[in-house]
Amino acid sequence: MNPLPRFLQSPLLRSVPGVYHAFLGRDPVAGRGRSERMREVFSIPAESVATVTQVHSARVVFFGAPSGQSGPAQRREADALWTDAPGTGVEVRTADCAPVLLAHRTLPFVAAVHAGWRGLSAGIVEETVRALAARYGNGVPEGIVAAVGPCARGCCYEIGEETAEALLRIRGGDRHLRKGPSPGKWTADLQGIALAALAGAGIRRERSGASGICTICSPGFHSFRREKSLTGRQSSFIYKLNHSVASSNLSTGRDIA
Repeated sequence: MNPLPRFLQSPLLRSVPGVYHAFLGRDPVAGRGRSERMREVFSIPAESVATVTQVHSARVVFFGAPSGQSGPAQRREADALWTDAPGTGVEVRTADCAPVLLAHRTLPFVAAVHAGWRGLSAGIVEETVRALAARYGNGVPEGIVAAVGPCARGCCYEIGEETAEALLRIRGGDRHLRKGPSPGKWTADLQGIALAALAGAGIRRERSGASGICTICSPGFHSFRREKSLTGRQSSFIYKLNHSVASSNLSTGRDIA
């Protein structure tokens, strides 16, 4: 049997019934594509997990039942997507941007968010929660559970003044920015900023968690800052189980904080 890719899981999300998720890192099997990885590692049909063309926006889209919809969903431009159909999932791909996965303790939806600095400053996290509230009611944030996966952190992520100004507009973002050693330079913790955005969207702090891992200085994860154009992308997905996928058949990863 081929070795598993490195992946992490959130105890918070794992506590939500009927939901499975993973924040992946590098795959030790060269050439194993997305479809093979979904099938071999997670026992999930790849066509049931939707992706989008990510454009660093604040656009959120819905993905319905897999039949006839996976193609159009994957061609749409957006940076967050959600589903409430059993047997479907949603996925984002990152290499320093923050992947954010959401589920609800009692309502049937799950969501995935690609949150780079542009998306965070544009309000992608808040727009995702607003889209879910528009469908399920204004009380939705109270029951949401969220996790932020590996991404660029303050130990390594240097940005310029323009980027810092954009991130400072996020409520609570100032706590995760520091003046750098060079004039006009800052360091930013995308993980902390994503958590601040979740709190600003009304999600309880005790119901959100993060991996603590910086992709730039962790070789087990892809990083555009470290590898430039040669880097790959890691998948983060969340899936609504149905009767054909038994939770006992799904792999378990290392817990995040």
